[in-house]
Amino acid sequence: MHEFLIGTDISKFNKKMQEFIKSTQKELDDFYNTGIKQPVIFFIDSRKEIDKIWEKKTEEWFSAWAKDGNIYILNPEIYTKESNHKDIRHFWQSLKHEYCHLYYRKITGAGYPKWLNEGLANYLAGQVKKKPTKEEVLRVFDYYKKIDWQIYNIGYFWTKLLIKKYGKKKILTLIKNINSQTTEKEFAEKFYQVYKFHYSRKDFEKILGQ
Repeated sequence: MHEFLIGTDISKFNKKMQEFIKSTQKELDDFYNTGIKQPVIFFIDSRKEIDKIWEKKTEEWFSAWAKDGNIYILNPEIYTKESNHKDIRHFWQSLKHEYCHLYYRKITGAGYPKWLNEGLANYLAGQVKKKPTKEEVLRVFDYYKKIDWQIYNIGYFWTKLLIKKYGKKKILTLIKNINSQTTEKEFAEKFYQVYKFHYSRKDFEKILGQ
């Protein structure tokens, strides 16, 4: 695991990385109306190293994570070889995705609800997801703490819908009223206070029909 990329293109890469960090922090500072300390970005050199860190066999789509204010991501030199992401642009999207998690955690002190945390990260990182079926969409209530590969499609769908239909201000108000002690029941109450419809299958179905 290396803090900096090792390779013949290091000066060019470092310039691009600095530009990325500067533009990403400005964009996310503006969106979240807050700032974070610039994270250290660690590059992981292989899938085996990821598996060793996590002490389990990880899925091929898993290429990055945020922890303790820092970001860990597969080295861009082997990113497309050690993951199922075959376009190097996905490296930059994944990096931005993890950046979003750092802002979310700063504001909420937690990562819940998972669907909203992941949905916002996908939305802001430009990771456009496949539209879920109606039945899949309505499984959003399963993903307060649970996470699997479907959370990205479902979270992206609802986050995009809430922002497009009701605006950025409301979703930020909701997030800023969440903390590490917020239960799912309390979240549902806060959701209603902000959106004036219930965090329930019945009301979400109505929104889909509008």
